[in-house]
Amino acid sequence: MLYAHHGMKAVRFRVQNFRNIDDSGWVELDRVTAFVGRNESGKTSLLKALHKFNPATPELYDPLREFPRDRYTRYASAGREECPVCSVEFELLEDIRQDIASLLQNDAELPAKVIAERFYDGSLRFAYEPPVRQDPIAVAPVLDALNGLAEEARRLALPEGTEALRADLANWSREWREKIKDVEDLRGTPLLRELQNEVETKAGPEFADLIGNFQKKIEPISAEANKESVLAQIDQAVKDRLPVLIYFENYGVLDSAIRLSRFIEDLRQTPHDPRVRTTNAMFRHVSLDPQVIVDLGNMSEDPEDIRRKDERAVRLNSASTDISSKFSNWWSQRRHKIRYHADEDYFRIWVADDRRPDIEIELEARSKGFQWFFSFYLVFLVESGDGHKDAILLLDEPGLHLHPTAQQELIKFFEDLSIRNQIIYTTHSPFLVDGD
Repeated sequence: MLYAHHGMKAVRFRVQNFRNIDDSGWVELDRVTAFVGRNESGKTSLLKALHKFNPATPELYDPLREFPRDRYTRYASAGREECPVCSVEFELLEDIRQDIASLLQNDAELPAKVIAERFYDGSLRFAYEPPVRQDPIAVAPVLDALNGLAEEARRLALPEGTEALRADLANWSREWREKIKDVEDLRGTPLLRELQNEVETKAGPEFADLIGNFQKKIEPISAEANKESVLAQIDQAVKDRLPVLIYFENYGVLDSAIRLSRFIEDLRQTPHDPRVRTTNAMFRHVSLDPQVIVDLGNMSEDPEDIRRKDERAVRLNSASTDISSKFSNWWSQRRHKIRYHADEDYFRIWVADDRRPDIEIELEARSKGFQWFFSFYLVFLVESGDGHKDAILLLDEPGLHLHPTAQQELIKFFEDLSIRNQIIYTTHSPFLVDGD
């Protein structure tokens, strides 16, 4: 089957210093990867650590809560280099390789893989294979220019009593040669800028021409040294194309009747709560602000207010038709019609199926499996759309409430979905383990 990712494909990952995990070692990944194990075996910790590597909805690592307690004192006194959390190795695919090729020098070898390492402070470090190399900016031309400046100053005819100025310039030149002679690459260092600032203080009338010539020699070298390095540009290109990770767990299912005023407060206080997150995804899919729904419910019978209420009804109807059509393409157990309805402070979800199409029942009266699948679909639909079409999906115990035959269909669904989105899931159900 054709693999449709165009930027970066995760091939393995490693978790360190996270909860009960000291070092997971490298964990290989495929298009669909299952972690199989009993409860309390660490599956969720692996998924949580990987999720925060680059989450679709921002969520930072919290060392106070997540760094292993028995080594927290070490973390508090350690430097950044000692506290990585999650490393992911990516295969660089065609699109991003073309971007990198446009940045590299003509004879440079294109990297095929990159390891991105995330630290507790949120910073990233990249290592490429093969390594990205850029020609260094050699110090020799600057040393030659400093030598030339000193020699020309010695030969310059000056009035009596100004010999000290000549000696001062020669000593200054010698000090700078000593200061930079062992520098292997001037790129990205502040040395040339410091040199240029200092030499301007030497530009009295006696040495104006000499200093001017020296600055002409140094300026192009300094300009090149102060350019953003090719490696930094490649790092940024890779950072911009990192796949987002979307985490979903069983208990983040929608309520069929949502009290809007309570939800608005919950969204402000606990936006990462699974149920709040799923409900928020639904409203974002409908493109309605919950506060606007509340305000519209409290409006008068003024013609303009009635028109706005009518617009809300049309938008809800459109969203209901859209979600019903899209969801039917995913859920093959039975076709369903989903209807969103707003009533003053409540937002309700009604569902009918093809066996009894005229009878609607509330979402929470449907099967647990249907509720899970519908909630998962909304979070995936909204958050992957926000981030990147190549999002990596992390599913903790998916389909726990599905019938065994539906769990087996879920495996096929994962295979189809993985054409565009890598999937990693945990399970202890034998029906969610692919026999092949």
